Amino acid sequence: MISWRALSGHLVALGVASAVALVVWTRKDPAATTQKGNVEVWGGSADSVERIVFEAENRSVRLERRKDSQGLWYVGSVDKSVEVRPAKPPGDAGSADAAPADDAGLPLEKKRESSTFVSVEQGKKLAESVAPLMAVRRLGKIEEARAEEFGFNKPEGTLKVTLGGRERTLVFGGTTPGGGDRYVRDDSGEAFAISGSVAQSVLFAESRLIERNLHGYEADELAGAKIERGALSRELTRIEDKKDGWADSASPTTLDETAGNWMAKVDRLRILNFVENPGELGPDARVVKIELSGKGGRKLGFLELYKAAGEGGKPKFLVKTEHTRWYAEVIASAAEQVEQDLGSVVKAP
Repeated sequence: MISWRALSGHLVALGVASAVALVVWTRKDPAATTQKGNVEVWGGSADSVERIVFEAENRSVRLERRKDSQGLWYVGSVDKSVEVRPAKPPGDAGSADAAPADDAGLPLEKKRESSTFVSVEQGKKLAESVAPLMAVRRLGKIEEARAEEFGFNKPEGTLKVTLGGRERTLVFGGTTPGGGDRYVRDDSGEAFAISGSVAQSVLFAESRLIERNLHGYEADELAGAKIERGALSRELTRIEDKKDGWADSASPTTLDETAGNWMAKVDRLRILNFVENPGELGPDARVVKIELSGKGGRKLGFLELYKAAGEGGKPKFLVKTEHTRWYAEVIASAAEQVEQDLGSVVKAP
């Protein structure tokens, strides 16, 4: 039979072992004893976000708020360092000092690349994510001796958000176990774990923040279109119960498959990049203008397609809409189809 004294000794030993295990466990999982749930890092609202800037060793990202009659939109810019293989030095292939045929052995060179773009929907989502900024966990003040556990010894970058004239700062540490969230540290030195989507938006801004939609309205809101081809024009009415169903406004119930197919091709235009200043577009550069309306003639927006000189003698196509604000280059093959079939929709008398 086990004596009471022996049993008490075993219980004390078990308690000590448990305490040691807890200390070891929490050091391995620093979030184990932190406050969890929706924790506010700072307040504010998306409308109060004036500027978002991210600075890292090899990239800087800037998002500036704009406002017009259509609502809030943002001008974004990315400046980054990329590695490229240098061009082979010129030389006669038959000479002894000619450049090698394969340049794979040449060392990579670093160069800076910059791009500017418009962001509407994704810019709004990022603004909503940072004002108010909510964390999934509060970690408190992290001792410098433990900074490496959170990636603060080699931070990935610094995010600065200007809210109502006040600048807030976050230092990006490493990712949490599992990689879903991101450790950050604010101005006061408080550490948090926030959603990884904020970091992803700025780390891959050129693909995640650039506006891809030509219009901001829902597809089922569109009811009419006025197509202008030079001095010629035609008005179309959408037939609601038919997919890609369009008719001439003079015969609103008679399906016009040619017009419907052409409007579907217009819908397939996709943005590649934005052009803040396209230069001089000549009087013949505009391919078509489409004024878009909703039910009751309510104005929804417009689309203008332009054809300009591109690299290597090939044409490039630009669009401008109420949603893009700026000119945007679109995929040439899709734009060429719109141009080629336009004459079958808006015919000369």
